[in-house]
Amino acid sequence: MPVPDSVIEEIRSAAKEAWPKDKEMQTYTVKEELDAYRNFEALDYSGISDEEKETLIQEAKESFESWEERFSSIQDELEAIVELKEFSSRNQGNDLYNQWVLEAQSENDNYFRGQLEYIQNKASSYDAIQRTRSEIDPLKNILIDIENIIGNECYNGNIQNYGSWGELESEGRSFRYPVKFYDGENGYKRRTVPRDIPAEQLISGYYPFGANELNIYRALHKVLKYLEAEHGLKLPKT
Repeated sequence: MPVPDSVIEEIRSAAKEAWPKDKEMQTYTVKEELDAYRNFEALDYSGISDEEKETLIQEAKESFESWEERFSSIQDELEAIVELKEFSSRNQGNDLYNQWVLEAQSENDNYFRGQLEYIQNKASSYDAIQRTRSEIDPLKNILIDIENIIGNECYNGNIQNYGSWGELESEGRSFRYPVKFYDGENGYKRRTVPRDIPAEQLISGYYPFGANELNIYRALHKVLKYLEAEHGLKLPKT
């Protein structure tokens, strides 16, 4: 494919500016850029509209100075477009997926790789939540009950208890150790764990010990699965 003289001159000038005292690197850079220009011109846009094509080319030329970067950028975007269309064909009629698409387009206008990664992350998180709920929901009440027993067995011998007249009645006090959970955005503390807590939040529950943490609900789940596998404990199923 012939390269226009104006492009050749542009490439040579850029190589001389980048490597003013290195003829070998100038020659290498010119060759690489000429090959990149030919690859750029040979890109296949058959899967997208003319408007999308012009947008990709314009974005690449405005964002990158070298033909290698422009070629790589558009090639990556074209691959992302193909993957987006395949993703879309597998999720036709899925309202949740359609919502993700709108969010992805809003946050990554004219950046298809960004849209694809946004949707992939949403789908991955959704699948992980569904797997967690499938595993944890049947055991939720058992886990909450066992954790409540453990959490109520805390004792601090340094706590001093005074009566209504200010007289010391005893030293030491039992108390319910609080559990901290994560809702996907923020952490929150509970002394009474609600039965309707989502499974993905329940399994995040931990006891904070200064700089340390005990992942109490994950540990209890492992104990139950151990007892099921090694000692025949019958656990509820979905």
